[in-house]
Amino acid sequence: MKPFRQQQQRVACSAAAGDDPYKLLGIERGVDSQEISRAYRVKKYEFRFNKEMLDKVEQAHSTIMLSQFNARLKGKGVSKDVAYADREPLFPWRPKRWDATPKVIMVIGAMQLGMVAYGFQQPALSKTIFCGLIGIAANVMKQNAILPPPKDPDMATEEEAGRASRNFVRGFLLGVLATFAGTLVFSLPEVAVQQFKLTLPTIPGMPNIIVSMKILGAALFNWVMTSFYY
Repeated sequence: MKPFRQQQQRVACSAAAGDDPYKLLGIERGVDSQEISRAYRVKKYEFRFNKEMLDKVEQAHSTIMLSQFNARLKGKGVSKDVAYADREPLFPWRPKRWDATPKVIMVIGAMQLGMVAYGFQQPALSKTIFCGLIGIAANVMKQNAILPPPKDPDMATEEEAGRASRNFVRGFLLGVLATFAGTLVFSLPEVAVQQFKLTLPTIPGMPNIIVSMKILGAALFNWVMTSFYY
């Protein structure tokens, strides 16, 4: 018997034996809401063809969220996103915290740093676009890693249908947002120079410090977005 099916049977037996919902989702008590949501999505994907286990996963998730909500009502501290999990978020597309692996953080950082070094030598606003393209590609890959698209579209559940396109759109928008925000924030020195008629110092190897700062901003914000948000 394949290991995956063996695992399904073990989990099913544990659930039938009355194990607590934390064990069913494979998490420890006291984890934050992001970890609960991640485990919930993983289990739903794992048992997407097993209706009985999907129902158990749904029930386990509801039980955990309700218990944390009740804990807050009794004065025990839980995060706001758990306490108000039944409410629709005001900005559902907002970036959410999710740390990438150290390897991904270093690789993306090295790529953005290389673009910054290139931009310092040959400053041009087009370099901010390249920083954004790196960010978009990395964000799309991260979206697909967190919420994997179905391998067989014909067997996809209602939730999985269109996930690949949603992941691409979200990754694209996060990259654009990071590029725009970084360029805008690091344009403040230029505004100060024009407003107060300042003279910027000449830095060897940096022909245009104003443009170089914008490239740095786009690279930095894209690195932060890719490394710590999704």
